[in-house]
Order: sequence, then structure tokens, then C-alpha cells
Amino acid sequence: MAIATTCCAIALAACGERRSETGTSQVAAQVGQGEVSIHQVNLVLQRQPDLRPEQVETASRTALERLVQLELAVQKANEAKIDREPQVVQALDFARREVLARAYIDRLAETAAKPTAQEIERFYEERPALFKTRRIYSVQELGIVAPSERLPALQARLAAARTVPAMLAELNAGGLTYTLASATKPAEDWALPVLDKLAGMSEGQVEFLPQPPGLRVLMLTGSTPAPRKLEEARLPIEQFLLNERKQQKVDAELKAMRGTTPVKYLGKFAQAAPDAAATAASAPPPVATGNGKAALEAEARSKGIQGLR
Repeated sequence: MAIATTCCAIALAACGERRSETGTSQVAAQVGQGEVSIHQVNLVLQRQPDLRPEQVETASRTALERLVQLELAVQKANEAKIDREPQVVQALDFARREVLARAYIDRLAETAAKPTAQEIERFYEERPALFKTRRIYSVQELGIVAPSERLPALQARLAAARTVPAMLAELNAGGLTYTLASATKPAEDWALPVLDKLAGMSEGQVEFLPQPPGLRVLMLTGSTPAPRKLEEARLPIEQFLLNERKQQKVDAELKAMRGTTPVKYLGKFAQAAPDAAATAASAPPPVATGNGKAALEAEARSKGIQGLR
């Protein structure tokens, strides 16, 4: 909201400057016979959701310069009649359809009901690892490539090794490919299945997570308490739940549309039609929030909850 207000203020100020010169135009720059509008500048700013209010003026000037370069290229493309080439016509039509579909999805998402205070409080209480007992975890992590049939025996040998150097020696002896990394991140930056493991671990403990194409090994090297009170977490929880609710609404609507609208696959796609339909139903376009930021998709809970900061 602060960004949007600042953008509007800049737009109004620019309009005032321009009005004194040429009436009521909202033109930010004349580029030959063309122009760049204040609205175009604001659209670029809206696509930068993490922009802070004090950064808006500099970002708006940078956006304007990008749009000037874009306008110059468009003018040259029109002079060369590139807009009439078949591939370009198809690309423009596809872009138009994509914008229309996105606008419909965003409008549908905006009808989702906001979470209640009780729902926010329940979310807070049900996830102590994210809030009441929140910690910052330091972890050493091994990513091992191994066929699934070798994983049980491999896990047993690594568990017996106990330390990371001993595990590396075991992997080198077995000729296995692996990566080793260290990370220190707060609870909300870990995928929830990993956080569930970390929350129950003690320093020096090792956990194994089978995942393609092999095995993920986590060793907790340290953790620091960093609890969050309900009032501090209320707004990010509300936004997370609202984004999740928007995505669910879009998922349900698209599923209903697929169920009532005949779709006939032709040619080489006819054989793959059932799989294609299932894929489309399980991967709908993500919803965009009002500030242009991609919302958490349905599988967000398995990827971490970075929005809860």
C-alpha cells in the first residue's frame, strides 16, 4: 500500500509538472513521434513488489529510461514493418491472450474472503516451530546421488559414520556423487518437511530425507531461539492465508471449467489427452497479489513459507 501511494504521488507530481507545460497530459517523456506515459512507469514499478518507499524515485527514473529504450526499439520495429511478420503476429496474439487470462484469474482471486482473526490465531498456535519456538538453524547438508535400491544400506553406513568427515570418506570410498553445503536460515526459510525435522533435532544430530535422485542428509550444527509474538506475526500470517485461499479459489474454478467445457484433443495430442488434462488440472497458473507478487501456490507448504517474515 505504501508503494502504491508513493507511486500515485509521483504520478500526480509528474502530472502537475506536465500540466503547467502542455495542459493535462500524463506523458513522462517524448520519444521522437512517440511517448512514454506515467501509467507505463507505474506499471513497471508495480512489478517490483519489494521496492521500499525511499527507493521509488530512483526506481521510477530507471524504469523510465528502460521504457524510453523500449519505445525507440518499437518505433524502429514499426518502421521495418516487423509487426506484420507471421511469427511476430502470433507472439503478439499469444501475449494478448495471456494478459486477458491473467486478468481474469487475478479478478477471480480478489473475491476470496479474508481470513478471520480466529483463523490467524489458530494458524499461529498450530505451528509453534514458525512462531512460539521459532529458531534460526545452522545446518550442514549433503545431497547424494544414488539409486533407490542402494539407499537403505547407504543410510545405515552414513548413520554409523556419525560425523560429516566420516560420511564424506564413506561416499568417496563408494564412488558416489554428492554435494556439501552449509546454511544458516530462520524457520520460515526452510521447507516445512525439513523444518519439522529440524525442530525436533538436537545439536549434532543427523536426519535422512530420501528424495530424487538419491538422499538428503541434514546435520544440525547449531540453533538460536528467535520466537515471534502473535502481534508481530499477524499481518504476514493473514497475507499467507489470503494468498493460499486465493489459489484454492482459482484451482476450484479452473477445475469446474474443465469439468463443464468440452475439450477435444486432436492429431498427435489425442493419445496423450488424459495425461495432459491431469497435468493442466494439477498445475494452474499462480495467482498474483495486489502488489504484483506471485502468490504461494498450492504446494507452498512443501517449499517453505518465506512470506512469514
